[in-house]
Amino acid sequence: MQSDWRPHRAVSRFTGYVLSASAVAAATWIELLIANSSVRALSLTPFGLSVALSVWVGGFGPGLLALVLSTVAIDYFIIGPGLILEFHSPADAFVLAAYLAAWFAFCTVAERVSRRHTLDRQSLRIAEDAALQSSRVAQLTTALSRARTQSAAIEAALQEPLHALRADAGALLVVGRDGRDLETARAVGYPSAGRTAPTGSALRSRNPASDAVGRGAPVLLESATAYATEYRVPSSPGGPGLPGALVAVPLLVGSRVVAVVQLEFRAARVFSKDDREYLDVLGPRAAQALDRTLEYESALQARADAEALRERADQELSERQKIERALRSSETRYRTLAARTSRLHGLAAALSESVTLQAVARAVVQHGRNVLGAASGDVLLLADGAFEILYSDVPRDSTYVARIPLEPGLCATDVVERREPVFVASFDEWQERYSRSAAIAADGGYVSSATLPLLVDGAPIGVLAFHFTAPVNFDDEYRALLRSVEQHCSQALDRARLYEAAQQARADAETANRLKDEFVSVVSHDLRTPLNAILGWASMLQDGSLEPAMSKRALQSIHDNATRQLRLVEDLLDLSRLQSGRMALTIEEVDLRGLLRGVVESIVPVAAGRNLQLDVEAIPALKLRGDTRRLEQVFFNLLGNAVKFTPEGGRVAVAVRDLSGAVEIKVIDTGVGIDPTFLPHVFDAFRQADADAAGRHGGVGLGLSIARELIEAHKGSITAESAGVGHGAAFIVRLPTAGPAMAAAAGPTIH
Repeated sequence: MQSDWRPHRAVSRFTGYVLSASAVAAATWIELLIANSSVRALSLTPFGLSVALSVWVGGFGPGLLALVLSTVAIDYFIIGPGLILEFHSPADAFVLAAYLAAWFAFCTVAERVSRRHTLDRQSLRIAEDAALQSSRVAQLTTALSRARTQSAAIEAALQEPLHALRADAGALLVVGRDGRDLETARAVGYPSAGRTAPTGSALRSRNPASDAVGRGAPVLLESATAYATEYRVPSSPGGPGLPGALVAVPLLVGSRVVAVVQLEFRAARVFSKDDREYLDVLGPRAAQALDRTLEYESALQARADAEALRERADQELSERQKIERALRSSETRYRTLAARTSRLHGLAAALSESVTLQAVARAVVQHGRNVLGAASGDVLLLADGAFEILYSDVPRDSTYVARIPLEPGLCATDVVERREPVFVASFDEWQERYSRSAAIAADGGYVSSATLPLLVDGAPIGVLAFHFTAPVNFDDEYRALLRSVEQHCSQALDRARLYEAAQQARADAETANRLKDEFVSVVSHDLRTPLNAILGWASMLQDGSLEPAMSKRALQSIHDNATRQLRLVEDLLDLSRLQSGRMALTIEEVDLRGLLRGVVESIVPVAAGRNLQLDVEAIPALKLRGDTRRLEQVFFNLLGNAVKFTPEGGRVAVAVRDLSGAVEIKVIDTGVGIDPTFLPHVFDAFRQADADAAGRHGGVGLGLSIARELIEAHKGSITAESAGVGHGAAFIVRLPTAGPAMAAAAGPTIH
């Protein structure tokens, strides 16, 4: 409680009476000084002031004493010096009576005013104390209610009473979970308070905090002496290490103490009623705040734990879903792999049963589509700088061609050049990279494709292409499958090529063996026939059985047959030299016009004798580099065959055309013609389309073979054309003309 502001409340009543008497004495002395002076009119003023001072300082009693004493002093010293109640005039009695009555009234009024003012001050003080108490409690309640965490509640439960009670140090000790000891949760101000902060203690040891827990009520120690007496501290009261005052407030939740707030003061302190009420409020409110924040943090922790468990559950669920997806994917991949393996086995079986290139290509495309899920496929082989379509199930239009040149813009061209597969995943990529292939794909409605090189010993022999009508993701697994199909196809095609080559070699060997037999038969027949004629005529000449006219005929026959036999032997020798590379050519500049005129003029009598029309177009003046005798042999053979196999009344023509760097000589007849099946073998040695006709006209089938060898030795080419039997034939010779490069060559060339 606050003390009254008036001084007389601070002194005892006896002191007030003494002061009143002293004031009257001082006023009397002053009155005696001014009684005979010029300010006599103010002679009663000091007594009035002494009365007023006594009333103000001491109250009604001292004021009344001062009034009585001042009245006696006025009567004895001022009105009638030395006399009591003896007045010189009624006016003096009246003045004295008036003085006494007026100041008595003043004292009475002052006493009433003082009492009223004192009551008002007491009411104000009580209101202020209540407001202060309410403010302290409100601040405590607000701070505790705002705490959201345990640490914030501990801070508020300690800091608020520290400031409210003006404590020098404080600590909050929490009861352990086992209920056997106290642990310091927060300590404030201990180094400056001259004491160390409590570090916790067992509840069985005796100290203010443990007593507060045991009692369940605050422990108040208002002095160091009380502390030392209560806890039997050996040091002297007030000595170092002892607090001047201490209070320990238990924080109860229900009937259980959860913590203790301990406040310490340097000096002794009397805890007022308001302080005790404040401490009574602190205990339950702080306990509620601690319990609430503990529950709140427990709820938050539980929520966090629940969230963690939920996240863990979600993670485990996600992992399980991933595992299930992986298992399903693995199962799908296993089934896919099993299906693909089965289809690959089917492909391998089909390839093992296929022996020809066509059969292998058909098996690769048909079974490869099933393995890969493709819409169609192609097998293209490289031949003479172009692709030949070995097998394809791609729909083709009227512009379909069996040979495709190696041109830019084709997937197959890029595959052959790089010897690496080309995978096109979308039509846009197709258009961007391979415009020519994209145009073909657009006609077939394809979106994706895989083009693979067919390699044998690292060298490309062709390409394998599969086309898809939907976009395809060419991942590593799918590419490995494509490469497996490509390897099967390459091996099968190489095996089929080797098989066909073996078959062709066998057929060629059989053909060679047959040709050898035919050659021996023909040569023996052709050699024996003129030899028989020679021997027959010679024996007849030796016998002398011939007439002179017949002898001349016999000699001519012997000469003709010997010449025929010589020509056959020379043809055989020429063929042998050409095939063994021992034919010597004398290269010189040849006049084409003179060469052909000489050959034609030699044939004219024979053509005229057979009633044939021989037409020769204008021959340009061109120069060749070659062997004149061998070139004449070629054209004699061609024109001789044309005349030989053209019936009477037919026509033989020679046409020459300048080709800018080459010359084309075409020998055309309207003779018996050539069977289309025999046309590819017309230049083979000992091959005759009609052996009977050849026998009638003579020859063993070496002329055209020798002609081809000679033309090729001159860096030229010879081909044959015929519309069929009975439609004549045409032989076309192309030779390079003598240019700067040709003219630079010198000397003979040996083949």
